[in-house]
Amino acid sequence: MATADLDVAALSDVQRKILVSAERLFAQRGVANVSLREIGSAAGQRNNSAVQYHFKTKQALILALYDFRLIPLNEHRLAMLAARSEHSLADLVEAYVRPLGSAVVEAAGANSYARFIHRYLGEGSGDFEPFHQRHNRGVKAISGELETRLDHLPETVRPERIRQMSQLVTAVLADVERRLEYKQMTRSAAIASVDGLISGTLAFLAAP
Repeated sequence: MATADLDVAALSDVQRKILVSAERLFAQRGVANVSLREIGSAAGQRNNSAVQYHFKTKQALILALYDFRLIPLNEHRLAMLAARSEHSLADLVEAYVRPLGSAVVEAAGANSYARFIHRYLGEGSGDFEPFHQRHNRGVKAISGELETRLDHLPETVRPERIRQMSQLVTAVLADVERRLEYKQMTRSAAIASVDGLISGTLAFLAAP
């Protein structure tokens, strides 16, 4: 499958099951520690070559997973940015957090993407494939504007503050995702948690 042309709407049920299973296993154990055969088995496929048949390689599978999850998030972030000609610090935080936060709430624990992306950031990408522009243009645009908006901080400090923000956001949303999966949190509590995360992230960035 050519991931640059991935049409999420055209994915078969089997392909979706494979992507969701890969996401969960990668989130739990990391890319290097999961085989394509294990992914196929977790997706309920008896054929040991099912993943290779649909996605060819682990690299292509990971890129397809990025397309599956990140392209909609990227488009959401870009749309939020496009809605205003100028962006306050609050606007930028909202555009950064809300798309993933809403996706976590709507999935109600059925997905593992927040945990997957938190592991990605925590491992410094490691064995994960690098993002393409179609995956992270929104995040890059937000990060670039944040560099300017954080003018109360020394320029040398700003990139680290933004990195810390990314770790904070994904850690909290990964935890919300996990608690939703295990019925330890209601939908309304998850929504409140995302709202609180947005307020807390804004305060964190505004701090001296």
